[in-house]
Amino acid sequence: MELSFAQALNEAKQVIVQQATRIKADSDKMKIQQEMLMSQSQTIGDQERRITDQSAQIERQAIDIDALTLKLAEAVKAREQAEAIINRQGERITHMQNTAADLERKIGEQSERIHELDRERESLSEKLPTRDDIEALAAMSSLLTKKAVSPSQSTSHPQMRLAEAA
Repeated sequence: MELSFAQALNEAKQVIVQQATRIKADSDKMKIQQEMLMSQSQTIGDQERRITDQSAQIERQAIDIDALTLKLAEAVKAREQAEAIINRQGERITHMQNTAADLERKIGEQSERIHELDRERESLSEKLPTRDDIEALAAMSSLLTKKAVSPSQSTSHPQMRLAEAA
């Protein structure tokens, strides 16, 4: 089977067209793959940037957590110190309340003692001679001393003796 030049040329043309179609299809596939690679490369870049951002954010949050942990420790320590101060002040208040209660009791006792002394003073002042009694006693004493000075006049009258009051 001999092929003519035109047939051979046709067959060669068909092979070239087939190869050109294959090359074009392969070229299209390569373009699609390149676009896909570019898209994936861009996605990978985006993901890497996101990972970098997230890493930086995690580091900032770790620093914030460390700072908050330190603040929490300080707050706990301050709370413990405040509780200790409150406990000491509570003990002082309790002691002061007990002291105040003792002082109130002593004031009550002293007030009662003052009332007793007032009653005793009033009772004793009732037993004391009044001003009139003192003046009368002074006058009697004066009369008695005048009479005692002149014995010549008192021979005829009996002398009066004062008895001591019991």
